[in-house]
Amino acid sequence: MDLTLLYLLSFGLFLLLAGYTLPFIPNKSTARWIAWIICIATVIFASLITADASALVRMVSIVSLQLLSMKIIVAVESYPGKMRLNSLQWSAFALGWFGMRPALFETFPAPSQRLPYATIAMRGISRIALGMVLVYLSAVIETTNTSIMIIADLALLVGISFILHFGILNLSTAYWRWWGVNVKELFRSPYKSRSLNEFWGKRWNMAFSEMTTLIAYRPLKFKIGKTAAMIISFLLSGVLHEIAISLPVKAGYGLPMLYFALHGILMYTEEKSAFVQKILASKILSHLWVLGWLILPIHLLFHPAFMEGVLKPLRALLLGYIS
Repeated sequence: MDLTLLYLLSFGLFLLLAGYTLPFIPNKSTARWIAWIICIATVIFASLITADASALVRMVSIVSLQLLSMKIIVAVESYPGKMRLNSLQWSAFALGWFGMRPALFETFPAPSQRLPYATIAMRGISRIALGMVLVYLSAVIETTNTSIMIIADLALLVGISFILHFGILNLSTAYWRWWGVNVKELFRSPYKSRSLNEFWGKRWNMAFSEMTTLIAYRPLKFKIGKTAAMIISFLLSGVLHEIAISLPVKAGYGLPMLYFALHGILMYTEEKSAFVQKILASKILSHLWVLGWLILPIHLLFHPAFMEGVLKPLRALLLGYIS
């Protein structure tokens, strides 16, 4: 076995054990501090141990370990003083589910009963197929007309999103519902959003929303107010996306943070500006508002270094399976 892979797997096992044991610490503040220290150490370890690897391998390694380390913080916040999941349930939640609500796994395993899963599975498969088509089209557009690279990049981003967010994660949802775990789809018709508040809070990546609410927004809102807690939650999202996007390619630092800081300000504006509220009251203008602010600054989030270092190699890998 490759030595780097062995180190990564060993550290992952350490995180799994730490997540199961830390909630048993009676003092929640102590457990919280240890969890955050482990989380920061995880970023440093994953970055250093994969320093010579390709950007794609670095991203997968860093994101996988970072996600597991964030599950530790979620466990400490959810179960102060006593872990209510057994070792099997914790392992299933920590390693097998992208969401951040461990309570859903307290009854695992259980009969599927009335939890429909086949429809979700078929939806996932169809979206993977559509995503592959978009990924292929992005390559065609890029090679035939370099003057519209923005279209090729958007097709690639949407295609990867269909494969991962609406495809693979839906298959994961179907799988756990088959085991009787009442999980919900994590990406819930985001195109229906009529405000950024609705998009980020109710429709896009519920795992991230659940996590930031639990570990940042909820503990802070009574201390510093809802607005400040919301802004800090977005800045935390910015930090985590810097880790997932900029750190693997060792470039573009600050751009994902700027994207999320912008969206935090925009969400504040949605609440406070009468002019913006008039826009949101219109069915058409509200959708244009959301779509515009998501797409126009998209290269701040998925900056050129990430596109070249991670997404395009990933595209080549995916298309290699069907060529």
